Amino acid sequence: MARKQPAQPFFDARGRLLIERRGLLDATLANDVYHFLRTASWTRILLLFVALFLGTNLVFALVLWLGGASITHAAGFADDYWFSVQTLATIGYGALAPNDLLSNIVVTIESLSGLVLTALMTGVFFARFSTTSARVVFSRVAVIHELDGKPTLMFRMANARSTAIVEATVRLYLNRDEELPGGEQMRRIYDLALRRSTSPIFALSWTIYHVLDETSPLCGLTASSLAAGLANLIVTFQGIDDRLTSTLHTRYSYNPGDLVFGRRFVDIIRTDVATGMRYLDIDHIHDTEPLPVRTA
Repeated sequence: MARKQPAQPFFDARGRLLIERRGLLDATLANDVYHFLRTASWTRILLLFVALFLGTNLVFALVLWLGGASITHAAGFADDYWFSVQTLATIGYGALAPNDLLSNIVVTIESLSGLVLTALMTGVFFARFSTTSARVVFSRVAVIHELDGKPTLMFRMANARSTAIVEATVRLYLNRDEELPGGEQMRRIYDLALRRSTSPIFALSWTIYHVLDETSPLCGLTASSLAAGLANLIVTFQGIDDRLTSTLHTRYSYNPGDLVFGRRFVDIIRTDVATGMRYLDIDHIHDTEPLPVRTA
């Protein structure tokens, strides 16, 4: 009996894995604190630190209140909590002040905790802000049509920043299921040769070409055969930001439904009629048009 293929692809357009992983623990605060703090969304990080700050103050306020600590001008638990906030944040307005041994001990421990918490938050925010990312726009489709007498796969990218990316490098891979002679199923990855895989300066747009000749793993394949093998094309990009002098990298993935046959990309290098200046129109990077009709 033939194996039933899963309905979903392995990767989405951004190259993120869609297959569920079981038997492994994702990065959480319990098992991988650093990775979680570096990769969690900004919303989760902000909520985490707000909860940590408020919760820490609550713990110290409860110690003061339950221990009957003497705080000058404090009239109850609420004042103990505001005193804890002022201590942890090193504000110290002066209206509330420690007035016995317990309150001074709590102030000492809480002050140290405040320094540690501030250092932790500063480090996490600095690490996240200092991590550079590439703003590269990929065309949502890849086109296949004859170019220079040979069928060619093409997709294009555009640099969404005003700074250039030097020593830009692109790699293209085919990832698909195959059945071995013994009947085993295997997921294989093939390197796809590109007409040009490097660029000294990537400032505007870049069209990538892969010729579907007899040496190409894609030779003779169709969208339906690629879909049957759960195939997808994985693009990796790497370069150096010429202003930040830091390495940038990103990735993209094309599934069989993203391949367009018999069409070509529209030109996105255009000329302003009013000024005569040329410009890059990234809004149309995804657009295709029919091939011109050949005349005899």
